[in-house]
Amino acid sequence: MPHASGGGSGGGGFSGGGFYGYHGSNARMRYYPGSKRHLRDYNDGTDAYLNGPRSQKNSILSIIAVSILSVIATFVVSLTVQSRTPLKLNPRYSDAPAVHDDAGIIFSSGSLTETLKKYQETTGICPVVYTVYEEDWKSDYSNLSKYTYDMYVKNFNDEQHLVVVCSIPEAEAGKSSQGFKLEAVQGDLTDPFLTNSWYSNFKSIITKDIGNGADAGLALNNAFTYSVDDAVSKMNPTPSKRLLNLFISFLPVIITAVIFIIVITAMIVKFVKAKKRNEFNAPRSSDPRLA
Repeated sequence: MPHASGGGSGGGGFSGGGFYGYHGSNARMRYYPGSKRHLRDYNDGTDAYLNGPRSQKNSILSIIAVSILSVIATFVVSLTVQSRTPLKLNPRYSDAPAVHDDAGIIFSSGSLTETLKKYQETTGICPVVYTVYEEDWKSDYSNLSKYTYDMYVKNFNDEQHLVVVCSIPEAEAGKSSQGFKLEAVQGDLTDPFLTNSWYSNFKSIITKDIGNGADAGLALNNAFTYSVDDAVSKMNPTPSKRLLNLFISFLPVIITAVIFIIVITAMIVKFVKAKKRNEFNAPRSSDPRLA
C-alpha cells in the first residue's frame, strides 16, 4: 500500500512539504476517486488527499483538563511520600523494657536490661525478651513464630514493642546451645528501624555468639548493642545517604510528573500541527484546483 514515507514507489506517493511522513491512510498530492479528506498545510501550501476518517484534534480545553489532572495526580502522589529517615517514636505504652528468663539461660540480665533501656531511649521502641522451654509451647503451637506472635498480642495492645523469644529444650538449658531457637515480632510503627537487614544481622549475632559458647544474655546484649548503633546510624545518615533517601522518597512523584509532561507535550505538538492545517471533505468528482 502506498504510504507517506517519502519517494515510495507506485502511484503518487509524496515527499517533502507539510505532510511529509503522514501515514495511516492512502495519501496522494492530487485528488483521486475514493479520497474523503483534503488537507492543506498553510506553511507551504501543499495539499494531500486521503481516504481515511477525519483526524482527531486536541483542543485547548482538553490540554487544560489534562494539565489540571496532572497537578491533582502529582499532589495526591506527593501525599504518600514519607521520609526514609526514621524518627524516635513517641511512646504510647506505660511499661518498660524487661527480661523474662523463664528458661534460666540468661546469666547477665542486669547488663542486658540496661542495654534494652538504652535502645528504648534511642528509638522509643520498647524491647521485651522472653526465654522459654521448648516443651512449654510446642504442644500448643506448630512453630515458635506463632507462639511469639501470641506473646505480643496477649501482652501488648500497641504497635511500638519488640518481642524477642528464645527457646531451648529443657534438657539443654544452661548446658549447650543444642536446639536453641530465636524469633522476634515487632509492632507496625517500629518498621523504619526494624528492617529485614536489621533482623538478619541481629539474629546472626545471637546465633554466632551462642554457637561460640556464650550464654543467651551476652549474645542478646551484643545484638541489642548493635541495634542501638544501627538506630543511631539510621537517624543520622551521611549527607550522601540523606540525599539518596530523599530522591527515593520522591521518586513516585517524579515519575508521575514526567509521565504527564510527556503526555501534555505530545498533545500540544499535535494541537500546533493541527492549527497549521485546514481539513475539509474532498470533492467527489474532481480536483478543485483543476476546476
